[in-house]
Amino acid sequence: MSEPLLAPKRILRAEEGRHLPVWRLDTFVDGSLQAGSRRQPQTAEEKRAIQLALASARQEAERRAREEAAAPAAAEALPAPPPAPAEPAPAVDPAEVERIKTAAFDEGYAAGYDHGGAAARQEAERLRAIAQAASGVFDRFESELAPRLLALAVDIARQVIQRELSLDNNVVLAVVRDAFNQLIGGETGKQLLLHPADVQLVRAHLGEELELGQWKIVEDAGIEAGGCRIATHQSDIDATLPTRWKRTLAALGQDAPWSDRGA
Repeated sequence: MSEPLLAPKRILRAEEGRHLPVWRLDTFVDGSLQAGSRRQPQTAEEKRAIQLALASARQEAERRAREEAAAPAAAEALPAPPPAPAEPAPAVDPAEVERIKTAAFDEGYAAGYDHGGAAARQEAERLRAIAQAASGVFDRFESELAPRLLALAVDIARQVIQRELSLDNNVVLAVVRDAFNQLIGGETGKQLLLHPADVQLVRAHLGEELELGQWKIVEDAGIEAGGCRIATHQSDIDATLPTRWKRTLAALGQDAPWSDRGA
């Protein structure tokens, strides 16, 4: 009975190949066959088995060639793998954050302190310069301008008073009453010295008071109108305008004549 044929289109395993018939080819030495060796004849079944094995081997080789040719195209068609997930950022140490905040605050505070100190020094220097300039102005005012202004004020006051006296001769009445108030009482030999222009006015307003007080009115042209003098055995009161003027200026630390002619 003949051996079964193998199925086509697959590669034979080693154990399956053991049952196949083996053909030996006689070697040629110097163009002739070795002695004693002859080629074995092949049957129809052996030829068919050999042809089927060769066909199966060619089909397997073609299949592998097709797979190898299709492998690059399949690899290109595959979608790209997703990117690897990014590694999570390392956690920040709270102590390091606090240290950075503290350092930033200290640095900002120091910078602000230095800036503020510099600004304060500049402002102090500016104020000192202003104070020195003001002090110089005050010194100049006190030494030069103040006396001039005071002298001007005194001259203006004198002119105003003189003008008022020329317009209102009733001023002498207030002067006489002020002089009477300076008396201590019990005076004897009482005399009221007036400018002749003021005698009639004083008699008209103070005549009864003068008569009761036993006053004697004396006309004295040397007394400027608007002033008076009181003479008694006990006292002498000078209420003339130049004297009153000097007394007022003395309270201000000044000394200026009542008129350009002097007193």
